[in-house]
Amino acid sequence: MVRGKVHLKKIENPVHRRVTFSKRKAGLLKKATELSVLCEAEIGLIIFSPTGKLFEYANPRVMGKYEKNCSSIGDVIELPDNIETLHLELENLQKRTTHLEKTYKHMIGEDLGLLTFKDLQRLEKRISLGTRKIHSRKKKMSLEHARSIKMKAKSLTLENGNLFKMVEEGRCRACHLNIDIMEGVDNNWETDAATQQILHQTNLNLTLS
Repeated sequence: MVRGKVHLKKIENPVHRRVTFSKRKAGLLKKATELSVLCEAEIGLIIFSPTGKLFEYANPRVMGKYEKNCSSIGDVIELPDNIETLHLELENLQKRTTHLEKTYKHMIGEDLGLLTFKDLQRLEKRISLGTRKIHSRKKKMSLEHARSIKMKAKSLTLENGNLFKMVEEGRCRACHLNIDIMEGVDNNWETDAATQQILHQTNLNLTLS
């Protein structure tokens, strides 16, 4: 099968970007090693990942030859005067990075075989201190969450009371309306009865006449 053409542009997905960097970085280092072995070439390769992590493949004599070659042929590329200082800073950064990686592994319980009993005690103390801080922060957040829930419950209770009061007031108004209606019906009934009595007497008087 023919391999599809790869469009050279930034990979937007960060996960895919990390995977591609890891694969291609490994392939580049492999090619540099193969070229060095097959052709006896002295190769210097320096790679910084997007997170600043250093990957290198270089012969110790490569940098010296590079400086000498550039100065002899008058190349336009000039190395800074403080190259030694930069080398020292780079070494310090590498050491610090290695130390941080080891510390991280120790904190998650990995690579503990080379630690002494005192080292393990110190590590345990640091983890215990961190655990207490995490527990304290978690407890504080739980209390804040509980307080927020109580405030919401109080607000809902107050709102429910207001709604209940409104319903009761509506019922009272309905009761008064029914009473007024019944009183009106009774009054109308009494009026109709009196009217019927008057009419009956009038008819009786007319008959006697």
